[in-house]
Amino acid sequence: MRLDDKLIEEIRQSASISQVISQFIPITKKGRSYVAVCPFHDDHDPSLSISEDKQIYKCFVCGKGGNVFNFVKDYTKCSFPEAVAKVAEIIGRPIDLGNYQRPKPVSKYQKHYDLMQDAIDFTSYALNTYAGEEAKDYLLKRGLDKEVIDYFEVGYDPKGDTLYRYLKNKGYSDDMIEGLGIARAGDYGYHDIFQNRVTFPIHNINGDPIAFSARALDASQVAKYINTSETIIYHKGDVVYNYHRAKDEAKRADRVIISEGVMDVIALKRAGINNVVATLGTSCTNTQLLHIAKLSKHMVFFYDGDEAGRKATMRACEMAMTMGYEPYVIVNDTDKDPDEIINEGKAKDLRDMVSKEIMGIEYAFDYYMDLYPFHSYQNKKSYINRLSKLISYIKDSYDRDNFYHELATRTGLPVEREKITKKEYNTQVHVDPIEVLDGLTKAEYTILKGMMDSGVAVDMYRKELGFLYSDTATKIADLIIDAYRKDGDFDVSRALDMIDDKEISDTLVKISMDKEIADEFDEEIFMGSIKKIKLEIKKSKLQDLKQKIAKKKYTSEEELEKYLKEYNDLLKEIGGRKNG
Repeated sequence: MRLDDKLIEEIRQSASISQVISQFIPITKKGRSYVAVCPFHDDHDPSLSISEDKQIYKCFVCGKGGNVFNFVKDYTKCSFPEAVAKVAEIIGRPIDLGNYQRPKPVSKYQKHYDLMQDAIDFTSYALNTYAGEEAKDYLLKRGLDKEVIDYFEVGYDPKGDTLYRYLKNKGYSDDMIEGLGIARAGDYGYHDIFQNRVTFPIHNINGDPIAFSARALDASQVAKYINTSETIIYHKGDVVYNYHRAKDEAKRADRVIISEGVMDVIALKRAGINNVVATLGTSCTNTQLLHIAKLSKHMVFFYDGDEAGRKATMRACEMAMTMGYEPYVIVNDTDKDPDEIINEGKAKDLRDMVSKEIMGIEYAFDYYMDLYPFHSYQNKKSYINRLSKLISYIKDSYDRDNFYHELATRTGLPVEREKITKKEYNTQVHVDPIEVLDGLTKAEYTILKGMMDSGVAVDMYRKELGFLYSDTATKIADLIIDAYRKDGDFDVSRALDMIDDKEISDTLVKISMDKEIADEFDEEIFMGSIKKIKLEIKKSKLQDLKQKIAKKKYTSEEELEKYLKEYNDLLKEIGGRKNG
């Protein structure tokens, strides 16, 4: 769908970039601008800068930047028309996209996702048939009404291998059906792995269906819950259950609750709490935490209160702390899981429990006190060794000092403070260093930034230079000149809507937000930069002539004489003889 350029411009001009971005992530005012923790990489400090004056944003670590539409498009992974519509809705000027449907990128695993979606559709249908009456009755008794069942796409795989036959009739091969963990070959053909079980679909972070968790209806079954085995599209340690549904609410709340399993997520949803994901078991992984951190750095673990749950909570907190995060814990001191609490009609109790959290380090103080009771010096020493390491990961110096003091007070022993550098954080994430501009690039950026600010600079550029050293910079200069010709000024936010070339748009944002170069046009600095570019162009031409002469790239003596004269003239111009 092609939106009217005038409409796009009206919405962009009506939108405040800080207002729109704050709908998705927390932002903090800093001088005339705003800053935020960048959502596009594993950021621990605010590295995203938001300019209200220019109506653009830029991360000086990962390089992401653009205008209000670029942010919404990249953050929500939507198309440009959808981004415009989302911004229009935020500012109270909703627009109708009609029958527009976003073109879905085709994954190499699309056929696998299609099979899984067909399996989900079949199990959802089967739940509402005569064969699914027992399963439906079980779910209703567990408190799952139709709205919740539909929301989580809960289904039922009937007896008799009907799911396998359905997928086979849809044209899927035995290898694919078996390879995705839906059925397995036996002595008498293929059999459904999840038959006579209630099915809970599992999706990847993009919302693609990849697996099932299934609950047995037959009490004689040894395993009450089983999950799909590892497949080409399902790797348990990478999966965060309910991520695709919880992400918007988690980002808005800047808080994500991490539970153990499917029923915990569903129970909290029933209590009106939507920023919840699950690690599908007690073995939280580094990869899962990296995914979760993109939703919010405020991670709150809410595992069961039994011994296995407490151990898993401590392990997850320690992992998060060594990765540079500061986790929190909801202490479940009942002998019930969230599903049992809400089924007793105590949704308010569950909400109250979730509203109370303690720091992960506070949880560690109590957890290790039970593990190392202070009846011996060795236990106290072990306790100190465990806690002092964790305390050292705390970034806030005030908190760190207080917890070291608490550790010494509790044990009655002196505590040696450890120092953790950022290199020791086990983030497993690479971020590019902040770019330091060389002299030539800085000169080009100064010229371009001056042209953005002043028509006088544009005229000086056209009169004195006309082109820059790099092709990208020259294209940006031409773009600025064209904007002055059409609109009488240059608006970087407006220009970004017209640029398809990513290198040009990224460079344009980088120049606009560069703090080394003043925003206001200064004629003396501008002319100095033009002289720098002219000098570099002459040096480049001098080098080219030198190569032609040395490698005898001439066809006659006359041409050689011409090259020599040009070479000597250039040497004189740039002071080459003086410099040896």
